[in-house]
Amino acid sequence: MDRYPADVRHALQAMADANVPAGMRAPPLHRLLWRMGLRVPPPLLASFSANALLMGGLFGLLWSGLWQALMWLLFELGPFPLGITIGSAVMAGLLFGVMMALLMRYQRRRYQLPAWKTLLQGRVA
Repeated sequence: MDRYPADVRHALQAMADANVPAGMRAPPLHRLLWRMGLRVPPPLLASFSANALLMGGLFGLLWSGLWQALMWLLFELGPFPLGITIGSAVMAGLLFGVMMALLMRYQRRRYQLPAWKTLLQGRVA
């Protein structure tokens, strides 16, 4: 944890004080980004749009690859048209991203945590 940016360490400590489970405080992707020195807020403290874009975008990319593989391997349909693949990836990513962003917002309220910007402002003051 010493390798993480100071703002992130402060946020992780605030979440630990609120009894947030460790896996929810620091998911693997975020730990990797923090080790690289990026000041990405933890998912529970990030904004709705940041969570929706990050989680939905990654899921959409994974979904498009999985979709193509399933159609080709299981159903022997060959590669699907690019428009269908992109459309399904966008819809899946949008749905997943919004659902995860709603879940993160619910969990932040459940643990009575401040938003990332509020936490940083309180630390400076």
